Amino acid sequence: MSEPLQPMAQANRISTLLNAVLGKERFPVSVDEVALEYSRQCFQASPIDKVNGQDLDGFEGMLAANKAGTKWLILYNSAVTSEGRKRFTIAHEFGHYLLHRHQQDSFECGDDDIETGDRAKKDIEVQADQFASTLLMPLDDFRRQVDGQRVSFDMLGHCANRYGVSLTAAALRWTEIADHRAI
Repeated sequence: MSEPLQPMAQANRISTLLNAVLGKERFPVSVDEVALEYSRQCFQASPIDKVNGQDLDGFEGMLAANKAGTKWLILYNSAVTSEGRKRFTIAHEFGHYLLHRHQQDSFECGDDDIETGDRAKKDIEVQADQFASTLLMPLDDFRRQVDGQRVSFDMLGHCANRYGVSLTAAALRWTEIADHRAI
């Protein structure tokens, strides 16, 4: 039996490749292009074939395989107005593809999935969020952006702009590395 894949390790592997090809000033990550190309290169028998926006009622994103399991589709809710939220959703679904596609052939994800549902569903949702956060805002680069600065809306706004994420996502990332409590 193979060892389970770790979300942050998977995202860091992709970040290392992106750094080598595009350099360290490669942000924000073109997450839809990365998902398509990486899956085509690494998983030729069942790659992500499309990443599309659609008005999805009741959930933020979806990952689904075709009946044969030979192609995958990522959908994100195009009705969401935040581009950062859309990018995070695509990265989250890409995380499901890399980490969980052998467990089930479709995922429908909404904002409240972590608070509701059974423990296994919560665990895979947390893992997909960890993957997305690490892919979009790698800790090494994030630390370089905030090192020695007092937390402020300007600093968090800089990070949100650099990584193409919401201010909330940047603030949550900062709390992961903060050396003191924050409100």
